[in-house]
Amino acid sequence: MMGRVTQPDFADAWARLVTAWLAAGEESDEGRALLRRALGGGVHALDLPRAGEVTVGQGRRCEVALVRLAGAVDEAGYLAHNQAQAERGAEAVDHFCRRGWRSLRNPSLDFDVWWYWAEHLDPIDESETATNPLVHYLLDGRHRGLLPLPPRPSRATFVPSGAPRRACLFATYDPDGLVDDTVVAYVEELARHADVFVCADGSVQEGQLERLSAASGAWVRAHGAHDFGSWSALAHDLVGWERLAAYDEVLLANDSCWLVRPLDEVFARMDTTPGDFWGLQLTARRFEPEPWQPQVVPLEEVKRSWLPPTAFRYPELVHVGSYFLALRRPVLDDPGFRRRLDAVRPQRDRANLVQKYETGTTQYLVGQGFDLATWVPGLRPNHPVYGPGVFDLLADGFPLFKRRFLVANPYDTPDLVDWKQRILAAVPSADVEMFERNLLRVADPDDLARSFALRSG
Repeated sequence: MMGRVTQPDFADAWARLVTAWLAAGEESDEGRALLRRALGGGVHALDLPRAGEVTVGQGRRCEVALVRLAGAVDEAGYLAHNQAQAERGAEAVDHFCRRGWRSLRNPSLDFDVWWYWAEHLDPIDESETATNPLVHYLLDGRHRGLLPLPPRPSRATFVPSGAPRRACLFATYDPDGLVDDTVVAYVEELARHADVFVCADGSVQEGQLERLSAASGAWVRAHGAHDFGSWSALAHDLVGWERLAAYDEVLLANDSCWLVRPLDEVFARMDTTPGDFWGLQLTARRFEPEPWQPQVVPLEEVKRSWLPPTAFRYPELVHVGSYFLALRRPVLDDPGFRRRLDAVRPQRDRANLVQKYETGTTQYLVGQGFDLATWVPGLRPNHPVYGPGVFDLLADGFPLFKRRFLVANPYDTPDLVDWKQRILAAVPSADVEMFERNLLRVADPDDLARSFALRSG
């Protein structure tokens, strides 16, 4: 990529700067003057002595001093959007430099940590000595014209012409190494509409992959990076980008959902809907309207006013649910998208994985000017497939049901103990007995007991 600096080049320049700053005195006027010169002209413009041995702690102190001197953290905004840290008395610049950027907390609305990290640095580097993206921007990137935010270029929206030739990359994981009946049914339905390629994370018992006879290919790859890890392995290694180039559309799907009805109506509508990428629904966790307020934001209004360049925290951003995400040719041909999918790696916690790869995918695509579409024609409250509106969605024709909704029940929806009857009321043909067998086998009984204990009144 034009403008990309290799990590060793910047790492050496940073070590030289820290060495000189320590020699000048961390709290001295000479040390502050050195950092001002680095900020003003870029670290590569300085004639610095050879780097000495720099500890992680010394580097962190220099980062804090540099970022504070630059005034690059909106301290009031940062603490307002990180209330747990504010309540513990954290200092904004110190927290951002030591912990915040690694969990993708942005220093201000003028800088997107993960976008810049993945665009200009090494998104795989999770080490203690990994480069702070904001420090890189202040000392090097801005002096070479690198952008701190996604560019949002204008581009023509893709308009489909007829049914596409579609591939589906399907991710699955089973704690017992089985291919569940629910997965077999889902893959068989997807195979009516696409060439399906399956990757199972972890291990699979002998003979189980043979149950996926409807798939065009099935592999086992232990990677520990959840669904995006399987999609990455399929795109980069197992199927390959070259083979995927023969398709008009590539669908990402996983086994987190049960298929409650055929997909014909979904594909029939979306095959004539303009958009560079599409999914079933949008999520915006900050959208929690009162009962007397509008409960749906039209998709065009979301595009107009709900997609800021970034936010202090990625969970505040709108994103398209990645459990069923279709990517059309303009996206598939984008080198930045391919690079990001190829670079998927296991994360320290699930929150980072969701922010980088689920929310981050929508953030990147929108930031590249790609237009989105959704089957649900508007934004509904909270995460709509995990809240009390799930059964209304099913009645409106929604094809999938999230198993984790029953297990985690994140919005304390009452009466989930009656979930089978409620699904059947919306979709009389749904195989709820098959769903129940899967649920009872893989879910924690204590989690289900807590979820099902909530009753109306």
